[in-house]
Amino acid sequence: MNPIIITTPEELRAIVSEAVSGVIPRTVSESKIDTITLSDAIELLRKYGYPTSKAKVYKLIASGDIPCKRYGNKLVFSRKELLEWAENQTKPKRDASNISLTLARSVGRKR
Repeated sequence: MNPIIITTPEELRAIVSEAVSGVIPRTVSESKIDTITLSDAIELLRKYGYPTSKAKVYKLIASGDIPCKRYGNKLVFSRKELLEWAENQTKPKRDASNISLTLARSVGRKR
């Protein structure tokens, strides 16, 4: 025969909650949610140092240059894809090997 366990309602809730949370996750964590709206995408780009306007983003969407999806009539962006895209759009300010090559070419032309 199984022994009888005497417990308080709070302890019982904690035991049941622990058992259920092991089987069913409570909520989707914030880190797993990756989609953002157009206004959030513009804010995100500004926050990471890529200033842009709503009109510029619409032009990039129309040309297919910026990664986005449509959900009904709303535009949604993946935070990760958007930051990767922005990083790929930037170019280094100066490349030392390119500068020396350009100088070498210009010396030969000036004679």
